[in-house]
Amino acid sequence: MKLSVTTYPWRRITTPRQLSAVLSVIRKIGYEGVGLEYGYLPHAIKIKPELTRSIVARAGLENGGTYSPGALGRIKWAKSSGTPLIWVSIKPGGSGVVLEKLKRFVETATENGIVASLHNEVGSAFQTAQDIKRAMSSIEHLTLCLDTAHGSVAGVNIEEAIGEYAGRISLVHLKDLRAKVPLAELKFTRDFVNVGRGILDLQGVVDKLKDVDYRGELMVEVEANQGEKPVEVVKEAYEFAKGLL
Repeated sequence: MKLSVTTYPWRRITTPRQLSAVLSVIRKIGYEGVGLEYGYLPHAIKIKPELTRSIVARAGLENGGTYSPGALGRIKWAKSSGTPLIWVSIKPGGSGVVLEKLKRFVETATENGIVASLHNEVGSAFQTAQDIKRAMSSIEHLTLCLDTAHGSVAGVNIEEAIGEYAGRISLVHLKDLRAKVPLAELKFTRDFVNVGRGILDLQGVVDKLKDVDYRGELMVEVEANQGEKPVEVVKEAYEFAKGLL
């Protein structure tokens, strides 16, 4: 497994130069890969995605993927930017409608050489174990971006899910949970805390990933970091996650 981290702790990054600086910090800490939070990327990167290739390469990082709500245009951006994977989260709607939207996204991504990875995000159409099973059993080329904290809040047994979808997990979002809270009371920027600060058995998760010979990225994602310097948060996460391996 390779350790990576999303750019989320920095929130909005305004210029390619700033993005380059952020990625250099990430590599200096020790991470091997980066997840690019598309919504917070510089406008210049969005309109000239090819700039991403050189920026990521100069930092010495692997491009671990980006996010899409199911927008097909993100696939074109990913292909041009050298982004190999998109974790996708579809908003709730009619069962047949959301499945069809997801299927179309997966088919288009696959045609363009991009891995489509279902993100089991709380509040999405596919958050529970039953939701995940419905999608994975219906769409052939769909892979899974298994999120430890989102899954735990939604009642997913993370270790069981690893066993069930072992051959189809393309990405793991490693995130901790502050406390057990009802779904209706969950706040991402309060409850999805840095790894090691919460209640989840992340060592058990990593051990199970080793059992199934998972060799993808273990991508740290921290959302509850208001008031803290991103570099300190990401450094703390790296030391903890490295210890799990």
